[in-house]
Amino acid sequence: MTLTSSFVCAIELNLNSGENQTQVIELYTSEGCSSCPPADRWLTSLKTDPQLFKSFVPVAFHVDYWDYIGWTDELALAENSKRQRLYKITNNLNSVYTPGVLKAGNEWRSWLGADINASTKKVGALNLEIKDNKLKAQFESNDKSEYILVVALLGMDIETKVLAGENRGKVLKHDFILLKQQSYVSNEGKWDESISSEFFISKHKNIALVAWVEKTNNQAPVQSVGTFL
Repeated sequence: MTLTSSFVCAIELNLNSGENQTQVIELYTSEGCSSCPPADRWLTSLKTDPQLFKSFVPVAFHVDYWDYIGWTDELALAENSKRQRLYKITNNLNSVYTPGVLKAGNEWRSWLGADINASTKKVGALNLEIKDNKLKAQFESNDKSEYILVVALLGMDIETKVLAGENRGKVLKHDFILLKQQSYVSNEGKWDESISSEFFISKHKNIALVAWVEKTNNQAPVQSVGTFL
């Protein structure tokens, strides 16, 4: 992997999850919500967890539905709010709120101070290879459902000085922020795709790459991989 200033020029990697489920930890958060900074700090603390990218993959989804109360969260994406609302529709989530945490697609209210126990659930192995702007992946599972592979770029070590709203005057620090993503559908659990080098361009110096598979009729992540770049 070659780095130039704050963006990735070339990337080469090969990741494998193993058969046991690597759980995606989804944090729905907002810079406009005064209850969110403790959750953001908790997610940041996972950077030093020895099981990071081995038994779990953290992703922070900043939502935009609190922007109206005085601060526009520049890290928020409308797609993130839509994803959280879909969890509510599918009964994975009792209500739409921040900070909200899901573990492997299920609402997790006891996250603060809790250990992320490694899953013993054998769901099948996800292998992801990226080389020369080519992406190859395979999800080896006995379940022959139609799957979506989601590849996401995460921002690390991001600081924001909040000038308005509930967190006015605070400097907020963020990690594992979903910056962008691409999705690919397969009915065989195999993918052979092109991925542009522009996907890895970011104004943020420190980034990570994660990927997960979900069924086309259920967005709860089934298996995942991740690494710092």
